[in-house]
Amino acid sequence: MRYKMSLLDDLGIEVVEQGRHKVVLQLDLTEEHLQMENNKTGVINAMLSETAASIGANLNVEDDSSAAVLSVSLHNLNTLKLGKLVVEAISVRVGENVQTWQATTHYEESAISNSLSTITLKKIQI
Repeated sequence: MRYKMSLLDDLGIEVVEQGRHKVVLQLDLTEEHLQMENNKTGVINAMLSETAASIGANLNVEDDSSAAVLSVSLHNLNTLKLGKLVVEAISVRVGENVQTWQATTHYEESAISNSLSTITLKKIQI
């Protein structure tokens, strides 16, 4: 299944892995992305973390429902630079109505985290 979210296409985000309990995305950071980050610190990490958690959470709800973000707690640990940024989101708890996901961003082939975040989503009827 390929998601047709314009955010993925517009910013060049690639879905590497998607499942009900783990989602991996990657983004080749460009000068344009770094300019966005300079205007509002944390926007790239937050966007990647929320997107990954939302993709996974929506795989856990019925077709007549959607998972909407309730809260995001983000800790930026390092400054962004050019390179391939990877986000890995893992489900912590998948309940009947509320899901909690934890996401980390890091550069490809690096064990050093760039950000850590917790995303809480709630099931809503659409």
